[in-house]
Amino acid sequence: MPWRNLQHIAARTLNQPLLMEPAYARVFFSALSERLGAERLIDGMTGQAFASEEMKALALDWSEEGGRRYKSYRIENGVAVLPVTGTLVHKLGYLMPVSGMTGYDGIINRLQAAVADPDVKGILLDIDSPGGEVAGAFDTSDIIARLRDVKPIWSLANDMACSAGYLLASACSNRLITQTGVVGSVGVVVAHRSVEKMLETVGVDITLIYSGAHKVDGNPYEKLPEDVRAEIQAKIDDNRLLFAGKVAEYTGLKPKAVMATEAATYEGADAVKIGFANQIVNYADAVSVMADAMKNKGVFMAGNTTTAASSALPAGADAATLPATADAATLPTVTATALTTAAAAPDELTRAMSILDCDEAKGREPLAKALARMPGMSLESAKAALLASPQSAQVRTDTALDQLMNEESPNAVDAGGAQTTGAATKTSGLLKAAKAMTGAE
Repeated sequence: MPWRNLQHIAARTLNQPLLMEPAYARVFFSALSERLGAERLIDGMTGQAFASEEMKALALDWSEEGGRRYKSYRIENGVAVLPVTGTLVHKLGYLMPVSGMTGYDGIINRLQAAVADPDVKGILLDIDSPGGEVAGAFDTSDIIARLRDVKPIWSLANDMACSAGYLLASACSNRLITQTGVVGSVGVVVAHRSVEKMLETVGVDITLIYSGAHKVDGNPYEKLPEDVRAEIQAKIDDNRLLFAGKVAEYTGLKPKAVMATEAATYEGADAVKIGFANQIVNYADAVSVMADAMKNKGVFMAGNTTTAASSALPAGADAATLPATADAATLPTVTATALTTAAAAPDELTRAMSILDCDEAKGREPLAKALARMPGMSLESAKAALLASPQSAQVRTDTALDQLMNEESPNAVDAGGAQTTGAATKTSGLLKAAKAMTGAE
């Protein structure tokens, strides 16, 4: 939504004195950035600049600044519940469903925040959607499939997860459905509107002057030509093949079996029978079902409790080498006590630095920092989560000259006193973080 539609907000927030704590002011304007058309935030006191991805991170979580932690999801028994309702659209810009729509970008932003949240052990997509746009849908489902390897992501068809809604549900590691829930509709539709006869009735002629044989294909002022219809049909057939292939890849079903459904929908027990859902639940029990399943698989859920599986690590292994995936049922739980001893500090520091310094962290620093703070988060799992997150605009537009200047330009000369290098500053900060995390003196 362009900022011109929110002039009343702009008038009351820009060029006006505000009584706000500085840290929260950064969060406030970061949250409004998309509405106001701002792509960068500059702190007038420190000169620090925040790119669009960094502003999103600030808006999602500002606990590091000493403020209250706002979350765009509720947490029950360690499970973050994310609503996915109404029509699914591309680039809506909102974190939460609004006006009967949910944005794919909002879904991904909330997922990334939940994955980076140490209070969240699993994520449940509470879906009630008939589907929506093709644009953005397949990219979103792929990101869900990547992130489910970092933390368990389940879906609940409550009461509808059809078409694009089912594409997202299928990408989850487990799919729940209510007794009357409906899933499926693995197909694609295009609607063409012709106003040709109406224009003839009212005596209006529309003349399209164009260059390029296909420039006005599908225009509403004439009946759809057969050759254009055939082209549209071919495109949606390709989209359906892609759709069915994704569902098959995510669920383990055969592509031929998915195609054979012919975009039919399935309710409750029938959905489980065909393989489009794994389990029927009462919607009120979905969170507890997921939480219990994670406990039984050895996933650390809350507090200092561990599962009965084993609290000991395998021979030759340490907490930093264990992947943070909930589906590895044979892996023992990493106890909180093991990660909060002074003896674990060097390994924990090495693990954190490996995440912060990996290539995948470039342009995704806020998420990398959050992942590094998560005890037991392995480098491999962190890389998967980082790759699922887009880089900041600043990094994507860096030129070869920028990189050359960064590598070859000499450091500025200080008038006096020894300078602290960036590496030393980072090491010092990590040492402080490790001591805070482990309780070491």
